[in-house]
Amino acid sequence: MKHIAATSRTTKQAARVLLAAWAVLASFAASAALGHRAVGSGFGGQSIYATDAYPGFDGLDKLPTPEKKEKSWFLGVSRDTPAAQLAYAKEELVAGNIRSARRACDALVREWPVSAEASAAQLQLAMIWAQNEEDYEEAFNELNYLLDFYSREVDYPKLVEYQYKLANMMVKNRKTFWGMSFTSLRVLRQNYEMIVRRAPGATYVPEAMLQIASLREQDQQYEEAVEVYATLVSKFPVSIEARKALYLGSKARMWLVRRHAYNQKRCQDVVNHLKQVLRLAPDHENAEEMTGWLNETMEYLAEDAFVRAKFYDSKQRSRHASAMAYERFIKEYPQSKHADEARARIRELIGEIGAEKKTDAEKTEKSKKEE
Repeated sequence: MKHIAATSRTTKQAARVLLAAWAVLASFAASAALGHRAVGSGFGGQSIYATDAYPGFDGLDKLPTPEKKEKSWFLGVSRDTPAAQLAYAKEELVAGNIRSARRACDALVREWPVSAEASAAQLQLAMIWAQNEEDYEEAFNELNYLLDFYSREVDYPKLVEYQYKLANMMVKNRKTFWGMSFTSLRVLRQNYEMIVRRAPGATYVPEAMLQIASLREQDQQYEEAVEVYATLVSKFPVSIEARKALYLGSKARMWLVRRHAYNQKRCQDVVNHLKQVLRLAPDHENAEEMTGWLNETMEYLAEDAFVRAKFYDSKQRSRHASAMAYERFIKEYPQSKHADEARARIRELIGEIGAEKKTDAEKTEKSKKEE
């Protein structure tokens, strides 16, 4: 019996050890999986992980993704091993042979894409474009390749932040020829969108979203810009950028209203938006200007309401219905430029109604006398 009991205790102890080991391995595997997320595998929102989905520019257009590099006879390696090739690339760079160093790094990635040196060569290639060639667009694209294909082998957050700096440099130093830009607004905007999706919880995301919205506006895409501003305010409500977005989003809405003032629903949405903004930030530095926009949009609605009231004031409508329509107009838009005209017309209608009643009473009286 003692032997059986001892065996039983040994078995239970072994089981506990195995379970503990399994738990440790499972925990390690989970942390490893969470620690290296590629684009599209994360949760979005305030998450530190990359995501394919981010409100404000989802479904508007598909972001480009780099294609896998293939071997090339034009970009052949100069050494027999990845380590030797990487050393050769570094030697060329130190010697000032920038083009040769760049080609050597690219050749290594194409020839030995799964080698331990491939990610280092790809990073070196991006740095050469950025620091030696000062071609920020090429550097951005090479970093895209690195982050897409070697995300587990690099300092992902640090490189995405560097990519954000490159995106800013591209906006500041756009390639031009005779005043014409080689880099389209769409490409510049998509660069920022890629960054936001790679690091949705990074501290620089609100700034990036302001850039996205601004580039949308420059491309006459005000509807989309409004959506980005709204998302920024929603996700980062206490940020400095959100305060800016309150104003800029309102300004973009006014751009749309002034070109579509006939759209009553749009005007009402803008009125509701501006009222909410002024309620949330009454001390906003642009509050006076936004109050002016509110009054302007209210006048658009008042104009439409006055036209409807005048429609009732026609030969096909009764004086009572017309008077009620004008009274409703004054109640909703007491500050309208048409308010005095509406009040005057109400007095006329009341007078006409009184005269009509008097005439009807006289006719009735006359009829009784004749009988």
